[in-house]
Parts: sequence; structure tokens; C-alpha cells
Amino acid sequence: MTFTGVVGHREGAARLARAATEGRVPPAVLLVGPEGIGKRTLADAFAARLLCTAPAGRDACGACAQCTRVAAGTHPDLHRVTPEDGHRDIRIEQVRELTRWLALQPLMAECKVGLIDEAHRLSEQAQNALLKTLEEPPGASVLVLVASSAALLLPTVRSRCQVVRLDPLAAEEVEQVLKRRGVPAERARELASLAEGSPGRAAALDGEEARKARAIVLDTLPGLGELSADRLSKSAQDIAKGAAPEVAVEAALITALAWYRDVLETTLAAGASPLRLPALADSIQQAAARLPAPVRLRQLEAVYDTILALEKNANRMLAIETMLLSLRALERATSSSSWNLAR
Repeated sequence: MTFTGVVGHREGAARLARAATEGRVPPAVLLVGPEGIGKRTLADAFAARLLCTAPAGRDACGACAQCTRVAAGTHPDLHRVTPEDGHRDIRIEQVRELTRWLALQPLMAECKVGLIDEAHRLSEQAQNALLKTLEEPPGASVLVLVASSAALLLPTVRSRCQVVRLDPLAAEEVEQVLKRRGVPAERARELASLAEGSPGRAAALDGEEARKARAIVLDTLPGLGELSADRLSKSAQDIAKGAAPEVAVEAALITALAWYRDVLETTLAAGASPLRLPALADSIQQAAARLPAPVRLRQLEAVYDTILALEKNANRMLAIETMLLSLRALERATSSSSWNLAR
């Protein structure tokens, strides 16, 4: 991976490339931005540039022995840390292993690079174990942390890193990433409109289980107020009990967010075309005319509350069912009060 191959993030890539070229690389760098926007890809390009022996201008050459090993994941001077299978957090033992490794001399390159992916999942003990390395970094090493939220890192960790903030990509850039991965142009365009600037989110929407979950949500939400509790319970089961429940639930929530954002924006700007679900323009306009913006905001909050609950390991099926019932209650209560007021 090279900076040239990174889609978007021009300012961040230029900043890292300039630091590497001018020999002003800080001991620790924190790349922070929303999930799935390409932070890890940029981190890999930065690592390749630091380890490359024949850089092409400000970029890695992509062809030398160092670059080849980085691309293959076999470079002895690059150590990646991610949450282990079966563990939600990055454990203190993983950080201790990394700090011991960083203290050793490089084997092939002029420096060593430690890359902590999903650094926001470092346990508090692991972050404290990392502090000594951040305070007294080994001379020939660079530590790169990749996180979706700087707020989840201890202030003492954040303050010892040079922070590079990354923004979501433009829809056109997400589409470009998807096409590179072999997604047909029309589907890439559709997925990009839902992805909120995140190629990772777009990819999560593209599998068969994700497509089924999206179809269930888009079949449910337009007529939500008229559906029975049994029907909503079945919809939740169909989403959360499939072959890939984590993928399906994520797709369902992304689709629900897209629906309510389009409805809210259409409510606030009468006549506006939906940006995320243009194929459902008629249904979205009907929904926008039915209820006021404050209700749509509360429904958006209900979806976000479900996302937060799932991040805390809530039961997937119960979380989706509770969300659908809450959304229906808001729909019915407001429709009923409006009807009574009209009478």
C-alpha cells in the first residue's frame, strides 16, 4: 500500500508523507476518524513509507523488498496489534509484548513501526502499560495508533501522540473504492449513497445477509404505524437470526438511519430529493408529510440508542425488536394526537 493508492484523506496523507520525507516523524501518531473510512489503509501506507528503502518522492516505491514484505504482512520490523479473537478489548499482555518488541533493534529497516488498530479498544490497563513507551520512546521506532474515537483513549495517551484527524469520504470517493473492489458501478453508486462516507459501511451492506436485512427494514418502516407487535417481532427475528447476524443487524441499523435521515431532511426542506434512498422518494415524501420534524428526530435518537446498546453487548434480536416497537409507538402516538387535534 502506498499513499498514491489511498482514496481521499489528501491532507492527512500529505502531512504524514511530508513528515517521513523531511525526517520529522513524531514518536507516536494517532489517526482518528469514524469507522470504516480508510484509517487503517492510510496507516499501512505510512508504515510502508517509513520502512521503504527506495522511496519514490514522498511515497513508498511499492516494489522493494521492504514494501513487498509490508504488503504480505511478513515484515519483521512491522508489528500489528488488534483485538484477539474472543476478546472485545486489546489486552495488557498484547501491549507488553509490543513494548518489548519496540525496544529491540530493527532487523531489516532503519526503524521499527508498531501499529495498534482499533486503539479505542485498548483496555485501561493496556493504555497505562503503553504510557512508558509513549513517554520514553525507543529511538528507532514509531508507534501508530488507529482509533474511531479519541475520547475513548486516556488523556495521558492522547496528549503524547500527534493527532491526525480524518473525515468521512465523499460519496464519489466511496464509490471509487467499491469499484476497485469489483463492485458493479450501479450497485457501488447505491451503496455509496447509504455509506455516510465510509467504504467499510458500504461493504457491510453488500452481502446477501445484509441485503435481506435492508429489504426487511425498508418493507417495515414506511407502514410502521399499522404493523402489529407480532409482525415487528418476526422482522427482528428474521434480521438477527440469520447466517451472519452481526452483519445483518449492522445493515438494518444503517438502513434505518438512512431512512429517517432522508425523511427528516425532506420534512425540513419540502420538495428535497432523498440523498440516501432515492429509489424510495415517493414513500419518503409521504412519510415526511405525515409527521413533524421533532418526531423524526426522536426516531433517529431511538436508532442511535439501539446502536449504543449493541456496543454494550445487548441481545441483538431484543435490541432490534425494542427499537421497532419504540419507533412504532412514536409514530402512533403522534399520529393519534394529530388526528384528535384535527377533530
